[in-house]
Amino acid sequence: MSFQTEPFGRYFLVDKVATGGMAEVFKAKSFSHGGFEKLLVIKRILEHLSDNQEFVEMFIDEAKITVSLQHPNIVQIYDFGKIRDNYFLSMECVEGKDVKGILRKLAQRRKLLPTEFAVYIAHEMCKGLDYAHKKADTQGNPLRIIHRDISPSNILVSYTGEVKIADFGIAKAESSAYDTKDGVLKGKFEYMSPEQASGQDLDHKSDIFSAGIILHEMLTGRRLFKTESDVKTLEKIKAVDVPPPGALNPAVPARLDAIVMRALAQQPSARFQDARELQQALLEFMYPATPDLTRESLSHFMQELFSQEIDEERGRLLEGTRIASDMYAAEPGPEAAQDWQATNATTSATLKTQPSRWPLVVAAVAVLLLGAVVTWAVTRSPQERVVERVVEAQAPTTGAVQLRISPETANARVWLGDQDLGGGPMVTRDGLPSGQALVLRVVADGFEPWQETITLEGGERLRQAITLIPVAPTSLPPTTTPVSPTEAPSTVPPPTTAVEVRVEQVTVSASFSSDPSGASVTVDGRAIGTTPLTWTDGVPGRSYAVVMSKDGYESDSLTATLPATGSKSFKGTLQAKAVAPGTLQVFSGKAGPATVSVNGKAWGESPPLIKKELAPGTYTVTVTPKDGSDPVTRTVTVVSGETVKATF
Repeated sequence: MSFQTEPFGRYFLVDKVATGGMAEVFKAKSFSHGGFEKLLVIKRILEHLSDNQEFVEMFIDEAKITVSLQHPNIVQIYDFGKIRDNYFLSMECVEGKDVKGILRKLAQRRKLLPTEFAVYIAHEMCKGLDYAHKKADTQGNPLRIIHRDISPSNILVSYTGEVKIADFGIAKAESSAYDTKDGVLKGKFEYMSPEQASGQDLDHKSDIFSAGIILHEMLTGRRLFKTESDVKTLEKIKAVDVPPPGALNPAVPARLDAIVMRALAQQPSARFQDARELQQALLEFMYPATPDLTRESLSHFMQELFSQEIDEERGRLLEGTRIASDMYAAEPGPEAAQDWQATNATTSATLKTQPSRWPLVVAAVAVLLLGAVVTWAVTRSPQERVVERVVEAQAPTTGAVQLRISPETANARVWLGDQDLGGGPMVTRDGLPSGQALVLRVVADGFEPWQETITLEGGERLRQAITLIPVAPTSLPPTTTPVSPTEAPSTVPPPTTAVEVRVEQVTVSASFSSDPSGASVTVDGRAIGTTPLTWTDGVPGRSYAVVMSKDGYESDSLTATLPATGSKSFKGTLQAKAVAPGTLQVFSGKAGPATVSVNGKAWGESPPLIKKELAPGTYTVTVTPKDGSDPVTRTVTVVSGETVKATF
């Protein structure tokens, strides 16, 4: 069911972003004189929670804490208030996805987030954390802000490559009025630090541990502390018995492993002492790449990954804006102005308005704490190659390559077909022909020639690391030319004869099979077909990262080292996935006593809360109030191992 644009005080809600057990998040529009309009996000407490004093205090604390934080890597809050029975926040609008959504999308495609993007996202996240941790008030007194809920759903990545921290809803600061009760854990269990899981006092190093968890999961595509129960998860976190990312993703270098594992040290004193120290370590690892260049690449990556979602979001936004604009052009109703109470989040002063148009409040973003947990599948074994798609207004007709060649002293030269792409340790070339199978060739004196057949698509950038193999030294026996005894030796040197030396290229093959057969095979991230198959494009003696995957089965990763000559067989074993049911909770809430049906089948009456396990899938929930009011229908998606709440 599509969202219907509706007025909300001086705002117009044009699209629903998310709904959780505690709040709703909407894209909204604000209008002013002269055709001025602004896109923002409204996060409002669900109506039935507005009487919950503890939750309202926590919501107000979020506004008070976050409104003082003005940093490019933190979602900015500008307005807080109450309209009718709903407390709300208006925030900066970040058009993009959270890290949780990015990893979920990549898991569906059986791919890993490229290492450079994982490092960049963590780097930007640390910049925002360091600012928040060291924020002081106007008198210079440290606020000692601790986020306490650094998790993938609270790290936003825009379609333009910006990274922002959201949802300081349970943040702890010296100025907080709300205080956690003894023995009560706040935050997502799987992203807590050992001291947080133990209920101990926290400092900023707790957020550093949580950032380390996110970086580990971005590099491996696997949940680090996820177990079948919260109790086991907390015990696993306290023990901090985890493998380095490189043990799960061989493409992660040892230097990055060391950074991640230091952030995940069990004792706070053994971690990075502040977020800036972790940020600097990640910046040094990124060198010679820079954050600005990586952000541009991440932008292309995000626009390709979510191209369909971007088109759908833009369509809904345009339609919602059109309707909102018509509503604004009409005469304002007295209710819209009289039910408005605006509370400045800094001074907590209350102001009531007269029926009139309000000026635009600078807009803003929000992320809703949905509390749902996504199980990320093992996606793809690491690769040396990354292919990016550039989204342009017109379909691009050329491709590009970016090659990093080692050793840097090789003085290599690169050719694509008969086109010389240049030389050196880093070769970048745009405007290359697309749709043609051409041989990419790297040659250097003293090294074996390297080559591979590639086909670039329009708008595609091939990024690959190439390691050249030195030529083994050879010695040839001296040759002599026999002289006929009847011939006198000539004092005139014989004419020089040009000798053509042919180097025969050695071709080796790898046979891939799997149990069961029919698995898709990728070699260094490049799809080559389904099992059984024979692959002949490899370089003799070189090792490749191979992933075999099939729907309904866990992927199998292996390292295939090709022989110097001949052929070699490699076999993968895929284990069938166990699909666990999900849980659907239905509560009639403000609808009052009502009958509940799911997919047309009666479940009973609510209240009380109705809770049942269901197979993963999409369901239609209908609540029919007992007082004769119209039924309300909502579509919900049940995910394996998760609890989905539908409150009416």
